[in-house]
Amino acid sequence: MHADLVPGNPFPDLRLPDHTGRERSLRELTDDQPLVLCFVRGWWCPKEQVRLRMLVELQETIQREYGRIAVVTVDDPYVNGTLRAGIGARFPFLSDEQRAVAQELDLLELSDQKHLPYLPFTFLLDSLLRIHTSWCGFWFIGNPTAHELRLALREVTRAEQPTFDPQPVWEAGGSAPAAAGIDGDVIWIHEDDEGREIQRGVHEGDPPEVGAQLGRSIVDRRPWLVHAVDQEDGRTVVHLRKGGEPDRSRLVGHSITVPAGPVL
Repeated sequence: MHADLVPGNPFPDLRLPDHTGRERSLRELTDDQPLVLCFVRGWWCPKEQVRLRMLVELQETIQREYGRIAVVTVDDPYVNGTLRAGIGARFPFLSDEQRAVAQELDLLELSDQKHLPYLPFTFLLDSLLRIHTSWCGFWFIGNPTAHELRLALREVTRAEQPTFDPQPVWEAGGSAPAAAGIDGDVIWIHEDDEGREIQRGVHEGDPPEVGAQLGRSIVDRRPWLVHAVDQEDGRTVVHLRKGGEPDRSRLVGHSITVPAGPVL
């Protein structure tokens, strides 16, 4: 493994074809969420099939709120797509068929000259693609369990989101100080109509003007509008509140359903 791949350092923003053949970058896949990034030997390894099925069982929990999952193999997109469909995965499989990334990051399993696959590494990256922790599963027991992944994602979320414990934030004034939580020069904060902080992230580019729209709510599709822009603690803070009329009906405004089977 390359010496730079240690906690605290940024992980390279890889760009590889996914299971459909479309080139995707890690930043594009994460949508500013933490990422469980798994380098996988391939479909032919029974231990990796067990590992991937664990991720499939966990995908509802992780992708519901905590973050994203992505897999990288040395197989071509067609094989990756077949494996992905066969195990019921809804996260992307990226293809490093020429092993360029594997060689650059020094992640090849050199003891397997027949397949020359990836060593089964798992990296947990925060919302800024910085390495939080990593595991090597050359011995299968070295892979993270579902519980370990949840605990690590909890640590990342606690560090990035002041509302991990929301009541003290709301009681102290609605939104946490600009310096709290995730790092960035320009921070956006989703707030309710009364200014209570819900979530925050990093805004790329120049600060927007008051009244500008920055996306829509995934719950009710109302637009997130810039309510105010402040300078605090050397950062620019963009306060976002929903525009339009609130939906006061009893109807559910999103498509999220309870996952089938037990929740890990």
